[in-house]
Amino acid sequence: MPKYDSAIEVQTESILRVTWKDDGGNIIVSGEKKVKGDPAEAAKIEHIFAEDLRRNFADRFPPPPEPDPMPMDGGIE
Repeated sequence: MPKYDSAIEVQTESILRVTWKDDGGNIIVSGEKKVKGDPAEAAKIEHIFAEDLRRNFADRFPPPPEPDPMPMDGGIE
């Protein structure tokens, strides 16, 4: 009669959720990612994941403000 072997592997994972909102509190984009390990492991990549969301959905974000023009002093000293 056939027999089988089995193994149970316990994996710990955390879910990292990032939500970008505008100044009015409206959601621009949100995402989630499973991270192997505890919440400390997820915290290590939080900034990277947030920037990836911003880059991947750049069309949903307002353009950066225009820099102030340099003041004119009237000449070079």
